[in-house]
Amino acid sequence: MRILLQIIVMVALIGGLLWYVGINSLIARLGQMKLEYLPPAFLAYFGINLLFAVRLRRVLKREGFKTAFGKTLLAQYAGMLTSDVTPGRSGYFLTPVYLRDQGVPTSVSLSGILGIQTIEFLFKVFGGILAVIYLIATVNLGGTLLWVSALGVVLMLVGAVLLALLSWSERVIHLFNRIANSKYLARFTGGLMGKLEEYKESAHRTRKAIPEIAFLTMLCWVLKGFEWYFLGLALGIGQIGWFGFFLLHPLVTAMGFVPITPSGIGFQEGAIVAIITTVLTAQGIPLEAALLSATAFALISRVLLIVEDLAGVPQIAKSTSGLVFSQKHELDEKHVQTSTSP
Repeated sequence: MRILLQIIVMVALIGGLLWYVGINSLIARLGQMKLEYLPPAFLAYFGINLLFAVRLRRVLKREGFKTAFGKTLLAQYAGMLTSDVTPGRSGYFLTPVYLRDQGVPTSVSLSGILGIQTIEFLFKVFGGILAVIYLIATVNLGGTLLWVSALGVVLMLVGAVLLALLSWSERVIHLFNRIANSKYLARFTGGLMGKLEEYKESAHRTRKAIPEIAFLTMLCWVLKGFEWYFLGLALGIGQIGWFGFFLLHPLVTAMGFVPITPSGIGFQEGAIVAIITTVLTAQGIPLEAALLSATAFALISRVLLIVEDLAGVPQIAKSTSGLVFSQKHELDEKHVQTSTSP
């Protein structure tokens, strides 16, 4: 029921947006797209995933696990594809499942991913603040749009703080230990205690990789600016420029973490349309033309991500089938032990 409600909200938001701008007008606008700018946009997003894979491998190497670049890249794509269809993009935290075929323990890979995401969220908070300053300076930002922008920054800040506490706070981990060790929950926690200790040690080692994580995250942010810049050129949005897209991206993508629809679909597109339309109209573009271009940009940017993330489908299928086989094998062993016991 919860998933159904999320899908209904998503369809309602996207449907409302398409109705407002007019589907026929939007199709006509997409038909005017300059296709020669799409390959550079795809290439920029491919470069981002390459850097994501490098970043993850560097963190795992510090944990003493050497992973294959190709397999790690596929696991990265699988994690991104899962995040494309889960509320709050939470599916990316299944990436440890996709790394298990390389012998990486879940506690280790999860620690590395949480550490990486903490740094990335902090970058987005910083970028979101810069984006708000940019909008105030260029379009005299105020009213509802200012509140939406502030909400985006707050969402990223809350996410960064929670991940930082979960990754590096001794007190938070100790609190989890106390809860799991209570007499009411102990029988349900199983081997959780040992896993928490492993996670604690891994998180401590991950902290040493912060400079590398920060550097590679900054490069990814730069490439994201180019990805959006080329998409903007494809749709005739050259007025914003690379620097504008570079600043706006972390602000509007914060809406992708709203856990009400899969990957924040609808909320993120609405934020993109509102902000880009405001910027374009402030530069003298007619409202109708600005609205159509911004809507086309929001939809194409989402499609680009999903299409390229489909590269992770084989890894998802492989990991899922392996997990199902493992569970079946365990059940069969238990059945044999039960039937042969006196």
